[in-house]
Amino acid sequence: MFVVALAVSDILMSTCCMPFSVVTSFRGKWVFGETFCRLHGFGVMTFGLASLLTMGIIAVSRYFCVVKPEKYIVLFKKQRTLIYIAVVWCTALIGSVPPLILKHGHGAMEFQPGKALCLYPFDSNIAYTIFIECVYIGTPFTFITICYAKVFYTVSRSNRVFSQENNPQLLRANVEEAKVTKTLAAVMVGFACCWIPVAIIDYIDAARGEPTLARQAYLTYGCLIYLSSTINPFIYGATNKNFRREYKAILSNILCLRSSRRSGDSEVVSGRESRRNRGLKFRPDIAINSINTLAEVPQAECPEAAKERHGLHVDTIGGSKATPAEAT
Repeated sequence: MFVVALAVSDILMSTCCMPFSVVTSFRGKWVFGETFCRLHGFGVMTFGLASLLTMGIIAVSRYFCVVKPEKYIVLFKKQRTLIYIAVVWCTALIGSVPPLILKHGHGAMEFQPGKALCLYPFDSNIAYTIFIECVYIGTPFTFITICYAKVFYTVSRSNRVFSQENNPQLLRANVEEAKVTKTLAAVMVGFACCWIPVAIIDYIDAARGEPTLARQAYLTYGCLIYLSSTINPFIYGATNKNFRREYKAILSNILCLRSSRRSGDSEVVSGRESRRNRGLKFRPDIAINSINTLAEVPQAECPEAAKERHGLHVDTIGGSKATPAEAT
């Protein structure tokens, strides 16, 4: 469930904020008005901070799932998980609401040309900048580092014990748990590579009291914020073969659908020409039925679609064996 919450914040960032920065980059100026600029900056901060906090709580949940599973069952029930997610978003709002309601020139959201987005001017208040960087970046990364270090230590030690005891079933379960943890850890590393440079630039601007770095640095700043919300699917595909299999299945179904549409269009055109040559009128209802009939044929010919119908679907994270983490 935490992974779903992370995906939601990433999707919101990609769809509600990124397109306006792309347009701004091409136009060279903000063209959407001051009010929307405030909302845009509010969205960037809220979704970004929520993602950071969600990353931290995912690391904590993995720690309890692997290291202390008896407490995980109690602490991460569905109802409590929903409460944790609500707390994460409320905490993110605490950091993003003040710049939204402040007056212009007093730390309010404003357009920053170098970054091609609207955002809180971190050079305007060093105290608030330190608060944001420590609470929303430093704290999650501290938990992430400690929790995953203990998780990897526990998993590696368990592998050695199960191998010595010649218990293949427990060893297989532990290997699946390790795969899930490695995938999520890779997501954390990617997130760190995006947000640590952002934090450094904010600290430099806050210390100097004004933006003094090259434009390329600030343009990279904006790109890294958006990149952090788009790299997760690629990391999943690179680190987990089950994700790659699902991606191939989705791509196969899309290609089959396009192929069926092209075949249907071709059949409709040929039918239209045939009727025209015979002096008959074109029947739209017959054409639509023809398209619907043809659309069903390639679906049966796609191997991945056949696997889905025969129940050969695999879990998204962690392979065929369900783990406690999948419940959240």
